[in-house]
Amino acid sequence: MRQSPRPLPVLGAATLLPLLLLGATACDSAPERAALAPAAAPAVPVDDGAPGAAAPARTGAKDAHVGDSVRVHGRQVGRHLQVVLGAYVDPAISVEKNFAPAPGKRWVAASMSFVNVGGDSYGALGRMWAHDSAGGRHGVVPTGELTTGKPLVFDSLAVGERVEGWVVFEIPENARIDRLQYQDTNIRANSGEGFWAV
Repeated sequence: MRQSPRPLPVLGAATLLPLLLLGATACDSAPERAALAPAAAPAVPVDDGAPGAAAPARTGAKDAHVGDSVRVHGRQVGRHLQVVLGAYVDPAISVEKNFAPAPGKRWVAASMSFVNVGGDSYGALGRMWAHDSAGGRHGVVPTGELTTGKPLVFDSLAVGERVEGWVVFEIPENARIDRLQYQDTNIRANSGEGFWAV
């Protein structure tokens, strides 16, 4: 004999409220854990955006200049870098005669110095871009040694350690670069990046 289904019990507000709060807490904690996850370690600062992408909007920060030191605070507790743009060259030239930019492109390069002044070690640097006067942005490309010096490479950066070297950007032949940007991994708003006018 077929029985008719029983009606489901109606839950009152007192029963639902703890369930809703528990769900909200679980949802809120996931991004926090994801933001604190360690990043993979690149050999040099890399660009994860598309070449020529528009530069992010800035909120009244002033650009530093060649020779200026910028303090960068990462989102992870204890992550602090002192970053200096030591020099800027345009064009940059490889010591290898057969190694050159793609047709219609040229290289520009920046001598960068990073000192870990925080309380925790770095396993990865962040990203760097060269911004042109038309609003485009160009990421770091891997190269060998330049006529101006060796490329920036590292495995990790312990507290108190310093690393320096050249980073290279491949840009259109007719582009004019007006500033460089370093952005720390897992940045906290308005504190994890530095800009230099060139």
